[in-house]
Parts: sequence; structure tokens; C-alpha cells
Amino acid sequence: MSTSLLVSENAALFSARSGRDARRRKRLKLALPLHVRPFDSRFIDIEDVGEVVDFTQDGLYFVTCMPHYLVGMRVIVTFPFGDRVSAHRKFLGTVVRLEERANGHSGVAVRFLL
Repeated sequence: MSTSLLVSENAALFSARSGRDARRRKRLKLALPLHVRPFDSRFIDIEDVGEVVDFTQDGLYFVTCMPHYLVGMRVIVTFPFGDRVSAHRKFLGTVVRLEERANGHSGVAVRFLL
């Protein structure tokens, strides 16, 4: 496990225990589609289209019904995504937090690496 992953997990634990928000930047709330797939080539066939809830220049939080995400997993995120979007951007990121949501959905927090 990398040092940065341990630091981010410790910061998340501290934030959860203290009730303090560990975010460094203000989040922008919006609802836009995104495309996510694992960075690991062994799982190249897994693709997901979810909906962004909020984002900053450091990362984003989205909702999905797919159950395969794990903390520490590297993903390639295309955001915004869709036929009506004129400019798609791809980001390499790592999953830093998972939350259970209503109707069997999950919330996934991704921090951009590049």
C-alpha cells in the first residue's frame, strides 16, 4: 500500500471521527454524466456510466449502481460524458471513499492523480 494512500485514508478517518470536513477546495454541485472504467487492463471490459454529484479540480463524487469499486482502485474517468458534450476530458484517479446510498446505489469519491 502506498504512503499517499495511507495518508489519505488516515485523513479520511480523522475527518469522519472529528466531524470536520477535510476537503481542501469548495465543491461545485451539478448533475452531469461521466464514464468510468478501471485503469487495470485485466478489468478493461468493465464500464460504468454514472452521474456526478459534485466536483473540484482535485476530484469528484458520483453515484452509480455498479458494485465493483474499492478504495484504492485506480480508474479512468471521462467527464463530462455524452453525445451532446463538445469536449470530453479524461482523468486518471483513485477511489478514496465509498458510501452506501438509497436504492442499492453507491457514492464514489475519486481524487485525480494527473
